[in-house]
Amino acid sequence: MMSYEAAAEAKRVLRKERQAARDRLSPLQREQLSANVCEHAWHWLLRKEALSLMAYVSFRSELDTSPLLNAAWSQPLRVLLPRVISASGELSVQQVTSWSELAPGAYGIPEPRITENRVPSPEQQAALPLPAVVFVPGLAFDSRGGRLGYGRGYYDRLWTSVQRRVQAGETAPVWIGLAYGMQLVPEVPMDAHDAFMDMLITEDGILHCRKGEQPWN
Repeated sequence: MMSYEAAAEAKRVLRKERQAARDRLSPLQREQLSANVCEHAWHWLLRKEALSLMAYVSFRSELDTSPLLNAAWSQPLRVLLPRVISASGELSVQQVTSWSELAPGAYGIPEPRITENRVPSPEQQAALPLPAVVFVPGLAFDSRGGRLGYGRGYYDRLWTSVQRRVQAGETAPVWIGLAYGMQLVPEVPMDAHDAFMDMLITEDGILHCRKGEQPWN
C-alpha cells in the first residue's frame, strides 16, 4: 500500500495534471460535453423516478450542471445545493428552487443565499430528508469509483455525515460523479477516509462502479 506521503504527492501531481487538461477544453467543448453528460444524468433520474437530488453549481472549467438543474426545477424535483461553512470546513445543504436564490459564496462559487430564515441550524440540517442522489464534482475519477477532489475534503466529510444517518436507518443516496471522459484515469490514489462513488456519468454514458452492475447503460 502506498504511504500517506507518497499518496499525497501522487494526488498533488494528478490534481495539477487533470486541472490543466480540463482547462484546455474550449468553452464550446465544455458546453457540448456538459450537455451530453447532463442528458444521460437526467434520463437516469427519470428512469429511477427520483424525486430529489443534491448537485453542485459549476465553477470555472467544471462540467456545467446548469442543464441538469434547469430540468430538475422544471419538474419540479427537490433540489439541494451546498454552501461552504468556512468555520467548520463542512457543507451546509439547502433546498433551492431557482437561480435567483444563489449568490457568490466561498471561493466565488454560487451558493444558496444567506438570509435570516435560510441558514439552517444543525438540528434543521439533520431534519432535512436525504436526497435520492448526490451528484459530485471532481478533477479525476477511476472505474472503481475513486475520486480526486480539490484537496479540501468537503465531500468526504459530507459522505461521512450522510453515512451516520444511513446507519441510523435512513435510505442511502446514490453517489454519482459527473465528469468529462478525459477526467477518467486508470487509478486515483485513495486514503481510508476518501469516499468512493457508486456511479460515474460522462458523455459516453453511465459507468456502474459497484460489483454486479452492468458497466455502461
